[in-house]
Amino acid sequence: MPSSPSPHVPRSLIEMLRKRIIGAISTATAPGKWRVVVADRPSLSIISSVLKMHAILEQNVVAIQLITRSRQSYPDMDAIYILVPCADSVARVIEDFKYGLKAADSRHCQYARAHLFFTGALSDALLAHLESSPAAPYIKTATELYIEYNPIESRVFLTTPSEQPFYALYSPHAPNLIAKDLDAAADRLLSVIVSLGVTPYIRYYRPHHPAFGESSQKSAAPHIAESMTAHIQMKLNGYYECKQRNLNNKQRYLENMASSVLIVLDRSVDMFAPLLHDLTYQGAVHDLLDLEDGNRHTYIAGSAGGHPRQIVAELTEQKDLLWEEIRHWHIGDVSQYLADQYEKLVSENVGIQAASKA
Repeated sequence: MPSSPSPHVPRSLIEMLRKRIIGAISTATAPGKWRVVVADRPSLSIISSVLKMHAILEQNVVAIQLITRSRQSYPDMDAIYILVPCADSVARVIEDFKYGLKAADSRHCQYARAHLFFTGALSDALLAHLESSPAAPYIKTATELYIEYNPIESRVFLTTPSEQPFYALYSPHAPNLIAKDLDAAADRLLSVIVSLGVTPYIRYYRPHHPAFGESSQKSAAPHIAESMTAHIQMKLNGYYECKQRNLNNKQRYLENMASSVLIVLDRSVDMFAPLLHDLTYQGAVHDLLDLEDGNRHTYIAGSAGGHPRQIVAELTEQKDLLWEEIRHWHIGDVSQYLADQYEKLVSENVGIQAASKA
């Protein structure tokens, strides 16, 4: 299946993810043609993390539908499916088109045609299942986007595979969880690597001595970075083999990708960082305020008329340029900077000066 890595390394992971999703939605069908977007819950979560509803609807989209719900049919429109590459999602796509061949009329299908975009790599077994299904004649494109990661800042992303990754990776009582979590995290790292369009040299941390009393406990801690590297390399090898089959020229493909170094570490390389208090502005905000979804703060403020009003502050790079500038500063520097900026604003604004004297 084809995928399209970026020709250069972008400055922002958020912008990169946004462009890949918008590109999939806007280019799958003819320009100006109306379409429907269909997603499952994990994919919808990825989409909503970087795009607002109106940004999607502006791409000639009449509706955004959840594949797990009962949906209105659009038999005259193409559907853009953005799905995780799992058996359940594939089965639901087939279900949308299972009556088409029996009726010899596409109007009995949920949509006119399907353009499939998967968030990660689709297994050969699931691809074969699609190709042999009643939906096959209606599937016009099938592409792997590699967008299975969560960018929380322009150069910071999460690969958190479960709700308790620290326990799964380090506890001697969770041997069945570590392989699953490492594999899921490797899938997310593969998405970032492919999206960036790089071919990394992988370096990993391997301690010279056992940690956490490995001789007495079957702890996976000393081997996490090494095990993660093995998972990532396996995913990369599979991806390169797929590209080689599609392009018949693996060397040319690799030459067009930028070289880089991926350094894999685990928490045992630095045990003290989690115990240190972060004295940055961003750290103070997370310590002192009750944030919704990690970036929204709702508070009550007064107004000129004396009536309280509710304000929602969204602390993201896209919404607050000041936050982007000062979030990593020491709180003392932020305090002085904001005071200086306020004095400058007052000195340059006659209206504020007059209001303060009234």
